[in-house]
Amino acid sequence: MLRVILLVVVLVTAPTVAFFLWAWAVKIKEQRKLSGTLPEWQDLPLTWLGIAGLLCTIIGFVVMFFTQNQGYGGLFAP
Repeated sequence: MLRVILLVVVLVTAPTVAFFLWAWAVKIKEQRKLSGTLPEWQDLPLTWLGIAGLLCTIIGFVVMFFTQNQGYGGLFAP
């Protein structure tokens, strides 16, 4: 039961933490762009977004593999 609660709490708080990290990074990027010190690799936001999406997908499949029972059901199965 505690495992289920911890998993749900992590899944709920992870997007919130990710949002605040993203907002912080955007603020830093804007400051660097205005001052002219923005590195070239940060000019490709869609590439990095695609890489992040792929990594999140892989992590999601790994989590699903380890949290689901292969015979009867998953973590939330009765």
